[in-house]
Amino acid sequence: MSALSPDERDALLKELRRRTTTPGFHFLSSDHLARLNEARSDGDPIVSLYLDMSPEARLGSTWTTTFKDLCEKAMAQAGDHKAAVQRECERIKEALDAGLPKTGRGVVFFSCEAQGLFEQIGTAVTLPSEVHVTDNPYVRPLARVRDENDRFVLALLSMHKSRFFFSQIGLVEEVYELDGEEFAVTDLVSKDQKQDRKAELRRQQAQRSAHALDLITKTLEARHVLYSAPADMEADFLDKLDQATRQKVAGPFACDTLATTAEVAEAAEAAQREVEEREEVETLGKVQELLSSRAVAGLDATLDMLNQQRVMTLVVDGDETIPGGVDATSGMLTTQTEGTYEATGGDVRAVEDLVELMLDKAMEQGASLELVHSEAGREALREHGPAAAILRF
Repeated sequence: MSALSPDERDALLKELRRRTTTPGFHFLSSDHLARLNEARSDGDPIVSLYLDMSPEARLGSTWTTTFKDLCEKAMAQAGDHKAAVQRECERIKEALDAGLPKTGRGVVFFSCEAQGLFEQIGTAVTLPSEVHVTDNPYVRPLARVRDENDRFVLALLSMHKSRFFFSQIGLVEEVYELDGEEFAVTDLVSKDQKQDRKAELRRQQAQRSAHALDLITKTLEARHVLYSAPADMEADFLDKLDQATRQKVAGPFACDTLATTAEVAEAAEAAQREVEEREEVETLGKVQELLSSRAVAGLDATLDMLNQQRVMTLVVDGDETIPGGVDATSGMLTTQTEGTYEATGGDVRAVEDLVELMLDKAMEQGASLELVHSEAGREALREHGPAAAILRF
């Protein structure tokens, strides 16, 4: 196989590290979130601040008023650490003044100078503006965003240059370019030799692109791969992918290799929606298949399994809002909105959106989320009610 050289491999991995650690890059790895979630501060608290940066929030610098309100709320939560929290708010303001994220619909900060912590993460999905002052970062909204949005790598191949893009939480970003070897011949080379040489260079570039894609897919924890390749490179490219990457290949899409990032995003959008729709339907098919053993359907049954911490995959309509309640004694979820929770005798506290708490409880248990958005997915979910779950045991 014509793989990347050791120097090329190191250069690719270095570039991925650089890009994924650059403030504002829209990459949320499980390791990254786990490290944040495990961080603790025994002294000054950690400020976790989520700021809406949608076009409406940017209009007339509306975000500045929201940010000021969040800082006041942070100070109210600061207790004996008001000076430290004020400094964290100043550090975040300095970062925003230095340069607002040019793209995306939200930005998140985790800040604690005493712990040497300052993380800035952009999101292309709008998150509600909120602030938390605690001894560890508040990452739950980010974890939910990551589970709700599949991670794609988009590969554009050509003999002269292959380009690789990462797509997550609604935004596409270019992460690497791989130049092909230039074709140079003398006048003494025959036409057949020229054609043979070109064919060999195409084959080598296809195989090198496959190796690069393997590394990118693994490093960025992509769940799916879409590619655009000339017919005379496609077979060599697919043949040289390792098995793990090949299983993630969802199919081709049409796109010019010289396209802008925005054009790549537009070209891939329909294919991405098809992949997500197919995944929703497949998950619901698995629910149906396992109903007699390791799956449940219906709101009450799903709540029961969440309360027992048995859920491996929670399936709900992503746009559904269902009123319900929480048992004040145990924190268990119920369709009751008042009265006494029979299992514990505790009082039931009414909540406006039971689905939001179901998602939170699922993530606390380490369960994956399948939020259904497509029409085909909703049709498949309809026969099960508003929720279903695949169980661990």
